[in-house]
Amino acid sequence: MAASTVASLVNNLATSNNKLDSLEQLKILVSSLSPQELRNVVPNVSILPVFECLNTQDKTQQEVCCSVLERMLGSLSSALILENLHHEFIRLLQQGSEPVQSLCLSQLLRVSAESPELLCQSTDLMVGITSQIASPNQQLACMATTILVNIGETPGGLGALYSGPIFETLQAVMAKDDTVRYRVYQLVVQISTISPEALEMSSQTGVLTKLINEMQTDDILLQLNCLELLSDLAQTSQGLTFLDQQGTVKRLEEMMATVGESPFGPYLLPGFLKFFGGLARFHPKEVLSHFQVFLNLLFDAINDKGDPSMKCLAIDTLGSISSTPEGKSALEKQGNTMTECLANLGKIIKNSPSDMRARALVTLANLLKIQVADQTEELLRITQNWFSRICANPFEVIWNIAKQPFSDLKVPAMLVLQSLALTPWGQQLMNNAAGFKEYLLDRAMENTKEGKEAKFHVVQAIAESPTTADIFGRPYYMQVTEFFRQGAFFVQAQSEVAYEES
Repeated sequence: MAASTVASLVNNLATSNNKLDSLEQLKILVSSLSPQELRNVVPNVSILPVFECLNTQDKTQQEVCCSVLERMLGSLSSALILENLHHEFIRLLQQGSEPVQSLCLSQLLRVSAESPELLCQSTDLMVGITSQIASPNQQLACMATTILVNIGETPGGLGALYSGPIFETLQAVMAKDDTVRYRVYQLVVQISTISPEALEMSSQTGVLTKLINEMQTDDILLQLNCLELLSDLAQTSQGLTFLDQQGTVKRLEEMMATVGESPFGPYLLPGFLKFFGGLARFHPKEVLSHFQVFLNLLFDAINDKGDPSMKCLAIDTLGSISSTPEGKSALEKQGNTMTECLANLGKIIKNSPSDMRARALVTLANLLKIQVADQTEELLRITQNWFSRICANPFEVIWNIAKQPFSDLKVPAMLVLQSLALTPWGQQLMNNAAGFKEYLLDRAMENTKEGKEAKFHVVQAIAESPTTADIFGRPYYMQVTEFFRQGAFFVQAQSEVAYEES
């Protein structure tokens, strides 16, 4: 019944004197059918008459038609779409309005995820998709880029993308303007991060070399954008190796050292900090021992009363580097410089705007956090010493912040307590702090979802620690495990409270 009704409405579109009204009826019908019913019906109906209704300047008709097609196309397999609607998609990508192009790209995005090998065999369609990278509509350009990245994840797709008409189109759109050229750089960098093989093929196109050379231009905005892409590329081992072989890492350090010589140089400092900070996150020993200019930039930004945005970025970068055991060891080797940085971090936590205090607390949590499996005597010694360097009575300072009613500071302070709860020396501080054990188990102290969850994670860390019973004692360990078992949002029944109080 549904199949015949859908077929009848679709077939009547060609001769209808009021296509909008007919489309509205079809929209109501297909919206009422379940996905399974649509999958049974639509493959047996020619939907080309619906596509023909897109050939109008009436925006309302186009909108309704797109809604109908979105519903119907979603029930078709990738193979059927490519087999039966190949030419329609090519035509609409070239001539359709932006909403129509968006409809096509959204469907091709699904196809590229499900059947990238099939899609890359359609060269004409791939050329149409590639052309959309130059679209003035950012959303359309992003969808086209994602489709091509999906294609690039397959060996066959990568070969098709970087050869013949598709690559010629890619080169052509690059010449349009700086914005489109940057989009192509972004596409190639995303593909290059997939695998060493993808990077090798990307490098052979020469696009990555052009990206690197953009750093020699006088356009600061373009340099910033390219520096961000190089940072993304350097996050992978193959990307870092490539940039090192090209001499790019050394060249960027030299540029970082001479930014003061250019009136626009300081605008590049955040980009340099992000680039080398990203490297240090994955290769802390190498970066912190070889790139002194970066270290000076990092610590100076935290220690000086300079640009707040630069200071926030430096604080985040320090936290990122310190999030691994290797990063902690590399930072410890900085000696007095690290000690001074910790003292300044403590000042920020106590006397700065809320946003900066919150960032500093999150970084402190990263500095102190060592999972039980990673704990060694050396790392425990390092983190205990770091905490003592933050300020006088650091545990009391953090606890007082955690007791504040404001979630923007309470939650990051709880992260610090969670990090402390993982370590034996942190548990000793908690056990020795008068009233802390009672505070931790007092659910009434937290009246927000964020606060309850944050405290629960502290309790969880203690409950799962192998040293809790020895440090806190068996009775308290039993209370903590019961709290943990009950969950973050447990509410004691009123009758139980009355019974306990009696």
